[in-house]
Amino acid sequence: MPVKEKKLNLLEHLVKYDGNYMGVGKNHEEKQFKATLELRSVVNRKGVMMIYRAVGVEGNEFNKDTTLYNRDTILFNEEATLICYDPENKLTLWTLNSNIGTMARFDLRRYRQVSSKHSLFIFGFGDPDDNNVFREEITIELWENGDLSYNYSWGEAGGHFLARSNVRMKRTS
Repeated sequence: MPVKEKKLNLLEHLVKYDGNYMGVGKNHEEKQFKATLELRSVVNRKGVMMIYRAVGVEGNEFNKDTTLYNRDTILFNEEATLICYDPENKLTLWTLNSNIGTMARFDLRRYRQVSSKHSLFIFGFGDPDDNNVFREEITIELWENGDLSYNYSWGEAGGHFLARSNVRMKRTS
């Protein structure tokens, strides 16, 4: 008799990465930024909440307490994101961030186990091949050593859909 494979609970897979993360990434203009991400399970593990900030490392006013430059002039992105199942049992990412003027829904497009040490979730909205509209994807990569990558790809109407912002972060707590 064949052995049934245990279905992977994707939300539980994310919950295993509960913690705080920090890393240095690059945005679409090849400018470096310092990223922080807090990932927490919420509401009896029915969702994952992420608080993310990307702050440039170049600027005019240096703050010795944060070892960053003035956040008001070089904040690249700040967001509050919730990942949970919707009423149709589809894993969905909802984000409110400083780069989009409203709450945005990203549906899970793909989950991929790249290797035994690396998996990724790709959430998106809009057809990446339709350059008549703005479209975007957020990729969350989970690494066996505990690292977490948070990457954005997007294309404006009339523009190419490309990887625009990438950061790999280490767990700090």
